[in-house]
Amino acid sequence: MYSDVSLEEDVLDLNHKVQMLQQQVSCLADNQTNTDDRYTRAKQDSAALQARVHMLEEQLREAELRAEERLEEEQRRNRELMVRVEREKQLQIENCNIRLQTLELEGASMRDETSRLRSQVERLRYEKAMVEEKLGEAEIKIASFQVENKELRELERRIREDTSRDRKADVQLVEEMSRELEQLKAERGAGTCDDLNLTSRVQELQSQIDSLRHQNKSLQEANEELQAQMLTRSVEEGRNLLTGVNASHSLAAEFEAMSQSELRDAQDEVALEKVGSPLSLPLLLPGD
Repeated sequence: MYSDVSLEEDVLDLNHKVQMLQQQVSCLADNQTNTDDRYTRAKQDSAALQARVHMLEEQLREAELRAEERLEEEQRRNRELMVRVEREKQLQIENCNIRLQTLELEGASMRDETSRLRSQVERLRYEKAMVEEKLGEAEIKIASFQVENKELRELERRIREDTSRDRKADVQLVEEMSRELEQLKAERGAGTCDDLNLTSRVQELQSQIDSLRHQNKSLQEANEELQAQMLTRSVEEGRNLLTGVNASHSLAAEFEAMSQSELRDAQDEVALEKVGSPLSLPLLLPGD
């Protein structure tokens, strides 16, 4: 009886173990299925990832090629830019050297010009001082000349007035002598005087008239000579002053204008004096 119980227990134990094994097999089958599913999914994922890797590698190669091309293009551009920059730099350096040489030449020329101008300024200062000195002397001479000219004009005016008075007196005297001569002729015609006394009186009057005419002519010539001397002296003084002060243009122009004005005045006065020539009155002689 013990052995049957023990056998049943063994069978039950075996059944239990079988069930446990079946459960384990079932679990293993489920796990295997899950594992297969996961493997399949992992394999699919691996294939997708592998394709993705291949695609990314291809993109990487393309990107590397494009990068290399861009790098080569940039390097080429940089080389060309460096060549152009270097060429422009050389041109700028050459231009700067040319400009520097030009400026050096201009600087040397300006230094020479400055030295020349300084010498010219010193010379002009010296000439200015000399001109101012001569101008002062000329002004003094002009003042003296103006005073002397004024005195000569006053002397000329007095001589002209004296000449005019003498001329008027001569005219009056000639008129009186002419009237006296007429009276003598009348007396001669009436027979109140003898011919000898009348002829003597006529000759005396004729001699006085000739003397007055000669005196009037001498005064006229003296007056003209005085005017000519004044004119010559004015022109000579003006030329001397203009020669001594060539740099003083304003003073020279003023003095030259004054000399020309005086020259015209003197010419007008000479013309007037010539119009008023020595008296030429008719002389009544016996027998006229």
